[in-house]
Amino acid sequence: MVVRDLSFSETRPPRDFRAAAPDTPQVPLAPVTDRFIAMILDFLILSPVVSFCVAGILRNLKTVLLLNSDSEEAVVIWALFVVGIVAISSLLQAFFIYFWQATPGQKFLQLEIVSYPQPLSEHRKLTFAQSFLRPLGWWLGTGLMGVPFLEILGHPLRRAFHERVSDTLVISHKQEPVDIPLAVETRYISSTLWIFFGFMFVMGIALMGKAYKAALLEGLAGKKALSQAFCPAISTEVYQGQKRLDIALAMYLADEADDACVYTEAQKAVWNLEGEEKALGNLAMAVITEDEKQAAAYQSRVCVDSEKSEACAISKYLQSKDQDKGNLLRRAGLGLVSSRLLLLKDSMDLANYASAVGLIKDLETEMPLKNFLNKKLVKAAWILNAEAGKKNSRVPASADEKQIVQEFKKRYEIE
Repeated sequence: MVVRDLSFSETRPPRDFRAAAPDTPQVPLAPVTDRFIAMILDFLILSPVVSFCVAGILRNLKTVLLLNSDSEEAVVIWALFVVGIVAISSLLQAFFIYFWQATPGQKFLQLEIVSYPQPLSEHRKLTFAQSFLRPLGWWLGTGLMGVPFLEILGHPLRRAFHERVSDTLVISHKQEPVDIPLAVETRYISSTLWIFFGFMFVMGIALMGKAYKAALLEGLAGKKALSQAFCPAISTEVYQGQKRLDIALAMYLADEADDACVYTEAQKAVWNLEGEEKALGNLAMAVITEDEKQAAAYQSRVCVDSEKSEACAISKYLQSKDQDKGNLLRRAGLGLVSSRLLLLKDSMDLANYASAVGLIKDLETEMPLKNFLNKKLVKAAWILNAEAGKKNSRVPASADEKQIVQEFKKRYEIE
């Protein structure tokens, strides 16, 4: 089939084209190629509007999928995303069909949607129900892998499912109507549709039986928890929101978690939050990113998002080579677990064990860090005890250091 001229013709053709078969109404049917091109034009024109309307849902969906694609929240947002696309695109098409009796692409190609079997001579305006049912039926056909659209090739009036459900017909205002499909084409398309829907019915019955059997054997009827943390060590009951990202970053700095754990929490903050939370998300991405340029880019955004935030202080601490850089964290308030853990490591490196043990006691309530804290406590007590046992120790142990050793021995029942 040759693609006809896409520009508007100078004259409108008569509506009494001779049909290919005696029992076929004399109507100027729209060419298949024109309808296909009109669909592409409609997609290019309407998809940016639909994308803009569902952008917020898409951002939340990406965040939830990063955290846990099997969660109940992901299922709900997926459903909202799909329903949003269908509803908004259907309303847009219904608007154009109701007022223009054509979508923008169809209008450009001189196609028109009319009521059928309403006589063409009456040219009755479409109702809003017809205008809205047509795109809804189109989406249903799309959900069935587009197979119902084959009727456009085989139906005597080029009417697919979505046109028959809305009592509409697409006609052309060009000089030549499309040729009526041959009888063999109609029979072939009809047989294909019967086979397809029969296959879909059998598959549906099989899947329902399998799901029912699984529900009986495994007790999946509302009993299986769908919400699970990506990082098993971080409890969803104890840690929520920014606290989750903070503890994930602290665990990474303590070598108690991998970068995938931090990545999921950081992406949620970067995409979905503002201010201090977003600054902490960019900081976490800078810490786990191996590429130096990308890490530097994330570092540069931390203080831009919130210059007075503790995340900004941590960023400056990590980039500083000053021996007293721990003061950057102290001035920020040490509200984050990540700040206290970094200061703990700094105190251990500077052999300030009294300060280190104080931070260990402060962090003991954070159960995911228990392993790391116990190692640091053992190391601090071991070094202090070894130094106290030296006869020629240059610096006598302070009262705090002696108390640390005594408490450690008492805690682990060491004589």
